[in-house]
Parts: sequence; structure tokens; C-alpha cells
Amino acid sequence: MNLQKSNLLSEGKTKRLWATNDPKFAIAEFYDDAMMYHGKRKLYFEGKGNLTNEINEILMRVLEDNNINTAFVGRYSDNSAIVKLAEMLPIEVVVRNYAAGTMPERLGLEYHKKLKSSVLEFCYKNDALGDPVINEYHAYAMELCTQEEMSAMCYNAMRINKVLTDLMKEADVIVADFKVEFGRVNGRLLVADEISPNVARFWDKNTLRRMDNDGKNPEQEYQTLLKLLKSITDK
Repeated sequence: MNLQKSNLLSEGKTKRLWATNDPKFAIAEFYDDAMMYHGKRKLYFEGKGNLTNEINEILMRVLEDNNINTAFVGRYSDNSAIVKLAEMLPIEVVVRNYAAGTMPERLGLEYHKKLKSSVLEFCYKNDALGDPVINEYHAYAMELCTQEEMSAMCYNAMRINKVLTDLMKEADVIVADFKVEFGRVNGRLLVADEISPNVARFWDKNTLRRMDNDGKNPEQEYQTLLKLLKSITDK
């Protein structure tokens, strides 16, 4: 596929999206900034975009192998990937298996507590409003998606959760929570954003902590996770 990068389509917290000479495809270019605490803190390290790109590629291929449709097409460069150009739904679907992030404060739960069942939360993707938590009725009233699309997002988010938790279990890694976004391609919903430590909490099973030395060494987390993923997917 001979794609050429052209104009900038969008710029988010973790990557830029570029148009190409083929209107069906775009190029997702990952930054070297490590996002923490919902984008409120950035930690830079050289090569982070490369590591994110490689981790995301492995996970997207695992999802595809499990019949979960994604926008991922293939690698374009060390820090960028070819993706199908999708019409994004302005909804973030958050899957929580443990109490982390904003959940303990909002609901009075003990941090690191394993939830009795996985929880789905929805956020309205709007930086100016701080991506507020919404429910499905907000989504319908604001015309963010249809009822059929909400059902499809919920179903696939839980499927993704099972695939990720089963995969990570082999490496003694816990999937505490993660965010997934969906987009329309030819009227069909598919996973249209990354899955990486940018948008997920992957914890060491023994410590219930990220593998980043309590936030002091984010590079260690990305390198460790990539090494573990390679060890279990190269079998």
C-alpha cells in the first residue's frame, strides 16, 4: 500500500491523525509524551511513540484474531500506523475491573479494590467540558449514537475486556481499566482508537501497581509491557 501523508486532520492528547492520498485511510502518529491522570500531566521520553505504536499493533492484531473489528491496517513507520478513516462517535467507553482513576473518589470506593463485576462507564468526548461522565439516555438525547450503536459498543467493549484480561493473565498482568472509542466505516462500527498504557491501566499482579516505579519512570512501563506482550504472542 503506497500511501503518502498529507494534511493534518486532528490532533489529540496522544497522537496526530493525518490524511493520505487515499480517502479511505489515514495515518495515526503517536507522540513521545506519556499521558497521565487524564492528560493533566505529561512525561516525555524519547521513543515513547514507537513503543506505543508497537504495543497498539500487537493488541489490535489480537482483537482482530478474536473477530473484533478494528480500524487498524498496518504499520506505517516506527511511530505511526495506517488506519481506516472512521467517523468517530463522541463517546468514550470506559471498562473498569478495579476501582481506580476517578471512580474511588466519585463513589467512595477503596482504591485498587477489585469490583464484583466489570463496570461500563460512558464519557462525552469534549475537552472543553473535561469529558464528563454520561449515561446512555444522555447519548440518545444528544444524538451521539443510536440505540443499536450503544448496544454494539457495550457488547464489543465487554468482548475486548475478556480478550485483554485473558491475554494479560498469561503475563501476570491485571487489566484494571481501559478506554475504547468506536467509529463508523461504511455504516459499520469498529474499534477506531488505540489500546495502550496511554488509555489503560495495566497493573503488576503482585503489587497492583503500574510498572512505572510509581510514575517516576513511564518508559519502564511501556518497555516492560511490550516485552511481556511479545513473550506471550510470539509463542
